[in-house]
Amino acid sequence: MLADIAKSAPHSPGVYLFKDKAGAILYIGKAKDIRKRVANYFSRDILDRTSQMVSNAATLEFIVTDNESEALLLESGLIKQHFPKYNIDLKDNEKFTYILITGEQFPRMLLVRRSRGGKVRVHGGLYGPFTSGSAHVLVASTLRKIFKLRTCRVGQGRPCLQYHLGFCMGPCAGLVTPDEYDRQVQKLRDVLSGRKKLEEVMGEMEKEMKKSSTAHNFERALVLRNSIRSLSSLLERQKIESAGEANEDYLSLVAQGGRVHVQLFRQIGGVIRDRKKFEFEAVDGDALGEFLPRFYEAGGIPRRIYVEKEPELKAAVEKYLAEKRGGPVSLVVPEKGDKKKLLELLLKNILLEISGHADPAIVELQHELGMSALPRVIECFDISNLFGTSIVGSMVQFVNGKPNKSNYRRFKIRTVEGQDDFASMKEIVFRRYYRIKRENSTPPDLILVDGGPGQLNAALSALSELQLSIPCVSLAKEFEEINHPDLSEPIRLPRSSLALKVLQYARDEAHRFGIAYHRLLRKKNSLN
Repeated sequence: MLADIAKSAPHSPGVYLFKDKAGAILYIGKAKDIRKRVANYFSRDILDRTSQMVSNAATLEFIVTDNESEALLLESGLIKQHFPKYNIDLKDNEKFTYILITGEQFPRMLLVRRSRGGKVRVHGGLYGPFTSGSAHVLVASTLRKIFKLRTCRVGQGRPCLQYHLGFCMGPCAGLVTPDEYDRQVQKLRDVLSGRKKLEEVMGEMEKEMKKSSTAHNFERALVLRNSIRSLSSLLERQKIESAGEANEDYLSLVAQGGRVHVQLFRQIGGVIRDRKKFEFEAVDGDALGEFLPRFYEAGGIPRRIYVEKEPELKAAVEKYLAEKRGGPVSLVVPEKGDKKKLLELLLKNILLEISGHADPAIVELQHELGMSALPRVIECFDISNLFGTSIVGSMVQFVNGKPNKSNYRRFKIRTVEGQDDFASMKEIVFRRYYRIKRENSTPPDLILVDGGPGQLNAALSALSELQLSIPCVSLAKEFEEINHPDLSEPIRLPRSSLALKVLQYARDEAHRFGIAYHRLLRKKNSLN
């Protein structure tokens, strides 16, 4: 039994592997404490995809490491080698591209992509990875023409069109020696190696251009001048792409319904230049810790990555990314300022897409309250008494954040004597949903009561007696705190929060409606 194997797992950092009956690896995970982590896979409260993976597994194996960093490195290597079915497979419209200088006698420069197994079929020197918008990829064809590398097959016996256009040295017709050709290939390798090498190559070309001009070889000087201009463009782009402190990523992640939704802003040269979106089924509870190594496996790692919360193995992830980057990498959780606002913007976009672009305030409210469904219909209750006189109850209904006045309700308190707000709240909530239940009508997505924990408990007591399970919270006026039955501490949202404003609007509308009803009753009583 897998559960028995899990109980025998060591209390050590390392990697665990779920395998099927044939021995194929289904999932590879890392852990600070293997036994504690794998125990989660056999609890009742697990995701559907996790349950499916465990049901398909026949064996569970462990590999102990000395620390979490080694576990992360080992996990990454094993995933790249085996590509297990249940580990995340990032779907994105951007493919990472490599520049390949082939290992032939007269090498060619090709643009290639790694296979899903992480391999490139052609042998030779590999440079990259680069994104589709990278400087190297954008000028790849120009580089090939500058250094006049062939694109055709060797052995044709006659020069091809590229030679006549001046873009090839003609190795196919034996018009260049291997040594001459290799010198051009080496220059190209230097250009692809980085900024300093590129500057050296440009310096040599500039000297040659001046010599050609002095010797009145103006045609050669013109070719060199145009090549230098093209390489200058590459150098400027390289400066932007390697602008260290100005390069930052902002990453927001939401797990909902067994799926993980990720959006990422890439800031290059101090400017937000790209947004990426990913969606995958969750297996591991630490979705961020699983996502980061996989996403940055192809490179493009900035100095700082801003996230809403830290992954479980933060130090190990930072060390892993730093080794791949060749320099320090920090995962930062901003507490205020523009960087936090950027993350909030990403979160808002994720929630809007998940909700099918519902009202942003309703989407935010769902997220803040941890609800499984959008609170499209909210019913809010208030108890009113005017100058200590008789108590009345009111209920207002909001649909998609807007008042639905046709479904407002007013209540005369029947069962409570004296001024008892808690008992009065319980009565009106019970009466409202007793009728809803009796008529088999659709209940609201969220119940809001005006007041603190006492009013909330009164409403929950009424729902319990009716055996109804409807999300219910209260909003206290003094500090605008949201009391949630599943949380020990109240939720305090920023005053600017759209979710808070919806709740305030509903509460204040219920209060106004109750006061108006109270005044109407007093007027009728005075006439009688």
